[in-house]
Amino acid sequence: MKSIFTILFILSFTVGFAQTSSQDSLQTKSYNSLLLLFNNTGDTVKAKQIARVYIEKSRIEKDSNKMALGYVKMAEKSKRRNALKYLDTSIALSKESEHINFPALAYINKSHLLYEKEEYEKSLQSAILGYQSSNKSNNIDQQITALHQIIRINELWGDYSKALETSLLTYKLLNANPEIEHYSEHYLYSLEDIGKCYIRLKKPDSALVYYNMAIEKTLKEKDSFTYLAFVSRTGSALYAKGNYNDALDSLQKGDKNRALYNNSYLPYYYYYVGSTYYNQGNKERGVPYLKKIDSIYEAKHVLNPELPFVYDKLVSYYRDQNEKEKQLEYLYKLVQIVRVIDAKRVNIKAKTEKEYLIPKLLEEKEGLIEELNEKNKTSTLITWWVLGFLSISIIALFYYFRRQQQFKKRFENLIANQEKEKAKAKTSKLETDSNVISVIVIEDILKQLDLFESEDKFLSKDVSLNEVAKSFETNSTYLSKVINLKKDKNFSQYINDLRIDFAIKELEANKKFRRYTIKAIANDCGFKSSESFSKAFYKKFGIYPSYFVKQLEIKGK
Repeated sequence: MKSIFTILFILSFTVGFAQTSSQDSLQTKSYNSLLLLFNNTGDTVKAKQIARVYIEKSRIEKDSNKMALGYVKMAEKSKRRNALKYLDTSIALSKESEHINFPALAYINKSHLLYEKEEYEKSLQSAILGYQSSNKSNNIDQQITALHQIIRINELWGDYSKALETSLLTYKLLNANPEIEHYSEHYLYSLEDIGKCYIRLKKPDSALVYYNMAIEKTLKEKDSFTYLAFVSRTGSALYAKGNYNDALDSLQKGDKNRALYNNSYLPYYYYYVGSTYYNQGNKERGVPYLKKIDSIYEAKHVLNPELPFVYDKLVSYYRDQNEKEKQLEYLYKLVQIVRVIDAKRVNIKAKTEKEYLIPKLLEEKEGLIEELNEKNKTSTLITWWVLGFLSISIIALFYYFRRQQQFKKRFENLIANQEKEKAKAKTSKLETDSNVISVIVIEDILKQLDLFESEDKFLSKDVSLNEVAKSFETNSTYLSKVINLKKDKNFSQYINDLRIDFAIKELEANKKFRRYTIKAIANDCGFKSSESFSKAFYKKFGIYPSYFVKQLEIKGK
C-alpha cells in the first residue's frame, strides 16, 4: 500500500547478472531483457549502467518514447537532484507523445520527488500535469495515481472540502474500473484519502467507516503490515471523537511497525498521543510528546498542519506554569507558523483552482455517471447516489466557508495578542525578575546592531550568535530575543536577509559583480555555498539569484 505514513518494500534479487555485466554484452540485449535485468539487480551502479545502455540503444534507433522510459529508470536509481533532471529530460522527449504512459509517468514521479522535498506547490503542478496527460491518453491507472497525489497535497495544505470531493470521485472511478493494474493498492490508498479528509473536516464517524473498510480488506488479504497502519489511523478518528483510551490503544498497536514507516509518521504519532494525554488532563505526560514535534520541526523544518495546535497547547501549558519565557518562546513560534501555513494554503488553493480546473471534475463526474449507467441498469439507485453525492458536496462547502471564518478570527486574535506582548516589551522595565531584558540593554544592543550592519560585518562567514553576542558584550539569549522582538525574525534569518540585501544592492549598482558566478557572489556575501545563497534568496523573493541577474541584464540596468 502506498500510504502517506507507510513505505513500500520491494525485495530485489540479482539474477544472472555476473554473466551479463559488461557493456558489450548489454548492447546485444533486447529492450525487455534490459528492463528485466534492471528490475532484478539491487546494485545501483549496475542498474545505472543498464539504463544508460537502454537510453543509448533507443537514441540510435531514434525511439523517443523508449528514451523517455530510460531516463525514468535512471531517475529511479539517482539522488533527488539528478533524478529531477532525468525526469525533466524524459518529459521533454515525450511531451508531444501519444504513448499511453508518457509523459504522465515522468510528471507523476517528479511530483512524488518534489513532495518529499517539501516543495508542495511544484509537486501539485507536476501532479496536475500528470493527471491531464493520463486523462488525454485514457490511462485510468495513472489518472488515479495522479489524483491520489493531488488529494494528498490538498488534504494537507489546500481545500479540505475539495480534497474530499476529489477523494470520493476517485473512489467511484476506481470502483468503476476494477480491472486496472494495482487495483487493490489504489483501493486501500483511496480509503485512506477519504478517511484523512473526514478527519480534517472533523467528521470522525465518517472517517471510521472508511478506515474499518480498509481494515476488513487487509484482514481478508492477511496483510498485517497495512492492517496495523489503518489501526493507527483509527486512533486519530477516535481522538477526534473524544474516545481517548481507545485512541491510545489503537495508536500504540500501530506503533509496533514504527521502524518501517516514513518520516511523516513520528510527528503524526507524537501529535495524537501527546494531544490525547493533554486532553485527558495528564499534561505532564502529554507535553513531552508535543515538544518532540517541535524538536523535529527545529531539526528538519518539515511543516505539518497540526503545528499551530502543538504550539497553542505549549503556550497554554507554560502560561499555567507561569513560565513566561517559555510561554513567549512558543507564542512567537505559533504566530510565525500560522503565517507560513496560511501563505502556503493560499498558494496551493490558487494553483488548484487555476491549473486543475474544477470544470474537469464536473466533466469527469458526468462521465462516471454515464459509465455507471451502462454497467448498472438500476438507474434509480444511481440517481439517488448522485443526489447524495451533491448533498455531501453542498454540506462540505458550507462547512468549509464557516470554518474559514473561524480560522480567520482565531488568526486575528493571535496577531492581536502578539502585538500586546510586543507592547509590553517596550516598557521601561518589562519586569524585575532575572529572565527579562531592561530597555537600557535593548537600546544598547540595537545601537550595536546598527553599527554591525553599517560596517557590513555580516559578510563574514564566521558570523554566529555567540560570537556576535560576545563582541557586543552581552549574552546570546538577550541578543536573540532583541532580534526576535525588534526585527521580527530569528538570528539566522536576520543574517541571511542582510546578506541578500547586500547582494541585491551590489548586483544593481555594479555590472562587474553580475559577471561573477553565483558561487562567487555567494562567497562575497558571506554564504558558505551557492546552494545556501540560492535557497535563502528564493525564500525571500520567490526567484533565484541567477534569474534576478539575467533580468537585470535584459533591462540594461
